[in-house]
Amino acid sequence: MPNLLMLVLYNLNHFEEVVAAWHDNGAAELTIMDGVGTRLPWEQMHRDDLPLLPSIRDLLQSDDAPRRIIFTTVPDHVVNPLIAATEAVLGDLYERSNGTLIALPIARIVGLREL
Repeated sequence: MPNLLMLVLYNLNHFEEVVAAWHDNGAAELTIMDGVGTRLPWEQMHRDDLPLLPSIRDLLQSDDAPRRIIFTTVPDHVVNPLIAATEAVLGDLYERSNGTLIALPIARIVGLREL
């Protein structure tokens, strides 16, 4: 069964390493998108550009929280090696700010070449 893997990468310094690790571990084709996200509450407290009385808009401003989102479709046997390779580059994904990886089984896929 094919699976969709999606990594939201928080630290862009590791981008090229993650891409190489995914290619080396069975992800033949990747789709990459730039994105932005809101900062985590503990990161907000360290910002020095907020006004004295910030609005919700000020707090949720996402321009300074860039992300890179990497997608790929792989067969079942490639999922665990990709997760392991990702953690080898980024560290434990349960640690704060390393990234978030989602693996979803795909019930139906149309237009994808053979995996």
